[in-house]
Amino acid sequence: MVSVTVRVEEDMLVIEPAGRLSKFASLARNVEVPLACIKEVSIERAEIKGLKTGGTALPPHFAGRFYDFKTGRIFYALSDRDKCVTLRLEGAKYDEIIVQVDDKERVAEMVKRAVAG
Repeated sequence: MVSVTVRVEEDMLVIEPAGRLSKFASLARNVEVPLACIKEVSIERAEIKGLKTGGTALPPHFAGRFYDFKTGRIFYALSDRDKCVTLRLEGAKYDEIIVQVDDKERVAEMVKRAVAG
């Protein structure tokens, strides 16, 4: 199962794939996002879109870098689309980040509070 841990460190959101399998599948030790770049946080069922540019795409497991011609650059780390938080970004390395977490409501609220300052 691919999942991540999410934490706030000063003015950055740090997304870290949980465990060796998730890190290997996503080809990432962590993803850091400036809080100022987060424009929207959603807990709706994740939509898989785009072409893999680096990582894993073995349904239902998606992890790594993808590109969608409408959305732009996307980072996925998920195995269950119903347990995800989606971040829509502006001015960051990725345009969208969709990750599976243990408690999507708690993580979404933590991110919203951190962005609000």
